[in-house]
Amino acid sequence: MKAYLVLVGYILTALTFLRGAGALDSVLLPGSGLGPTGPVVGDFNNTPSDGLETALTTLDGTLQVVKGDGTVLWSVKLPNAECPQTPTSDKTHSSPVVGELFGDGVKYIVTGYGGFVGKPCDGGVAAYRASDGHQQWVFSIKRWSERNRFFAFRHAVYGTPQLGDVDGNGTLEIGFGSFDRHIYLLNSNGSVRWYAVAADTVFASPSFVDLNGDGKREMIISTDISKNTQLRPPTPNGGYVYALNASIRVRRGYRFGFRDPKLQMWRAEFDQVMQASPVVGDVIPQSPGVEVVVGSGCFFPQGAGERRGKWFKILSGKTGKVLQTLTTTGCTPTSPALGDLDQDGALDVVGTVSGASFAGGDGYSHLVAWSPSRGVALWDVAPSAGTRLDSAGGHYNRAPIIEDLTGDGVPEILINYSTDVLVFDADGAQLTCHSSPCTRPQFRAGGRLKGYPAVADIDQDGELEIIAAGPYSRRSALLIWENPF
Repeated sequence: MKAYLVLVGYILTALTFLRGAGALDSVLLPGSGLGPTGPVVGDFNNTPSDGLETALTTLDGTLQVVKGDGTVLWSVKLPNAECPQTPTSDKTHSSPVVGELFGDGVKYIVTGYGGFVGKPCDGGVAAYRASDGHQQWVFSIKRWSERNRFFAFRHAVYGTPQLGDVDGNGTLEIGFGSFDRHIYLLNSNGSVRWYAVAADTVFASPSFVDLNGDGKREMIISTDISKNTQLRPPTPNGGYVYALNASIRVRRGYRFGFRDPKLQMWRAEFDQVMQASPVVGDVIPQSPGVEVVVGSGCFFPQGAGERRGKWFKILSGKTGKVLQTLTTTGCTPTSPALGDLDQDGALDVVGTVSGASFAGGDGYSHLVAWSPSRGVALWDVAPSAGTRLDSAGGHYNRAPIIEDLTGDGVPEILINYSTDVLVFDADGAQLTCHSSPCTRPQFRAGGRLKGYPAVADIDQDGELEIIAAGPYSRRSALLIWENPF
């Protein structure tokens, strides 16, 4: 991280570049408030010589990009940032995603926006040129619902939009769900390719994968559903996971009805809201094709006490049939991570589990790993950050990430927990500080962390750094730690 040392003279500017809290560097951000989002790291301006850039959103509706040397490359206010009917802490909860929308080598950052309250305020998806923040386009759900005259419960896009070339033409489509109770697929220019009635809110981010080997990518996405005896067939209290024929040919802006068989490749039904984003991989090699791994939410039955959905489900990518149920002690509202922990050549599943008492948990967060190929649980640990306990594992999108920090070919697991980024080895042993006094590495923020961390060689010096967005000096900051492993 030598590049950061040149910034001594920069600390008097509007951006303050700091050292402390165990972090190698802390960059105070233009925006304020950190929600269930994570930093996205990459070479956004196609100049790797100046390091990698990091993009992230803040709750006040700011999208910002920080350069590899710690300076802010640019920041913009999202389209709803100035709407007075929504609190400044409820403007956006979506993480950004980066890709070459038009297939011409130019990268764009795409993010959702919108909040839980303040229905008069807008929500939707916006795209910005990654190199300089130029706004490429905005898709406003408020305008779309008014134009097409349908009821929108809220306009927010909570999950991270995902990018994928669904038809093989070299440009990227954008998929997402909304609180307006629809699922959308946009063209690369922000126009609506099609949208579909979900009949309830959508929290999850989708995935784009070719499930049936036909060379076209399907969209896999989870949704909520509420009991409605007037529909045929009636809907229960619970949720769905859909595999949708994303490349289907329809007129631009076509609206599919609820559970439309023309759009669906398959649909799986569950008795709990499905708010965790599905991930796809070959976790059961003896089963044909890839599998979809997904967790639930923590809503039904309503009220305090025991909740359904104490599991991760593994579904057949071809049929949606449940192949395995990975039982947990609490609900599982975030995405799992996939990686070969035991070095047997098959992907394992790692997930965070809630211990929240309001949902019938045992009071402790859990980090759990399974080997679906062998049908066994590998380990179950209760993380610890000294005396700080955090029962809300899995909430606030605190999903695990899997990275090889030591360079030995065996991955480690990282999670945000309470005020710390914690690291575990492939056997579930915690490698970071878990008692006082600390005798192990510690990656501590100035307050509670949400979302998930990242790992990247930001300054391109051949050494990985650990990155998180967290509180520092009563401000929102990008925190960067040296990798001591």
